[in-house]
Amino acid sequence: MQPYLLAPHVYSCVSGQHVVLMDLERDKYLAVVPAHRLARWVSGWPVGAQAADSPRDADAGTDPLVLQMLAHGMLVTDPRIGKPAAPVASVRPQRSLVEFDLDIRPSVRAALLSRFGRSYLRARLSLKLRPIQSVVDAVRDRKARRGSRGAPQADPARLRSLVTAFTRLRPLFYTLRGACLLDSLTLLHFLSAEGIHPDWVFGVKTEPFDAHCWVQQGEVLLNDAPDRVRQYSPILIV
Repeated sequence: MQPYLLAPHVYSCVSGQHVVLMDLERDKYLAVVPAHRLARWVSGWPVGAQAADSPRDADAGTDPLVLQMLAHGMLVTDPRIGKPAAPVASVRPQRSLVEFDLDIRPSVRAALLSRFGRSYLRARLSLKLRPIQSVVDAVRDRKARRGSRGAPQADPARLRSLVTAFTRLRPLFYTLRGACLLDSLTLLHFLSAEGIHPDWVFGVKTEPFDAHCWVQQGEVLLNDAPDRVRQYSPILIV
C-alpha cells in the first residue's frame, strides 16, 4: 500500500507521550494516542510502531482515525502535494533579548509609537478578519520575498533597541495575558519595517494541552522567556 502523507497545511511534533498534529487550515489540533498509532501507514511518522502492533496485513481503512483524517483532508497520497510527518528542526532558545521590567515607563520616539500603532492595528484586524492559515501564509510569503533566508541577521544592537521600544510600548495597547498570537504578529510587523524577519514559532504541550507561539532569532527570544518556551514542542516555524 502506498503510504499516506500529511497534507501541506498539517504539521506534527512529539510532545510527551503523544504525537500532536496541527491542522492550520481548520485551526485545530489532534493528539494521536498511542503515539505510534499511525506509524504503519503515514510516511515519516516520528514515533515508530512496536513490532507487536504492526501486523503485516494491517489495513489503514480499518482505523477510524485514518478515516477521519482522510475525510478532513489531513492525509493525502500524492507526493507532489503531501509531505512526510517529520517534526520541524528548531533551535532551542537560550536567553531573552530584553528583560521585562514593569518599573520602566515608556520613553520612545514618536515614529516608533506610530509604527507600533500601525503594526498592532494590522495584526489585530488580520487575526479578526482572516483565517489563521492566511495570516501565516502572508508572513511566510513576505519573509521569502524579502530574501530573509541566507541573509545576514539584524545588527544585535539595533535589534535590541527595537525590541526594547516594543516592550515599553506594548502596555499602552494591550496586555500579554492570552495574547501570544497578537503580540507575536504585532512584533513581526514592527520589525519587518526595518527588514528584520525573525522566526515565528508555534509550539504545543500536553497533559494538560496548551498551544503557544513566540518570536525567536536564532537562540534568542524576542518576546518571551526561555523557561516558559522550553515547556513547548515546536510544531511550526514560519
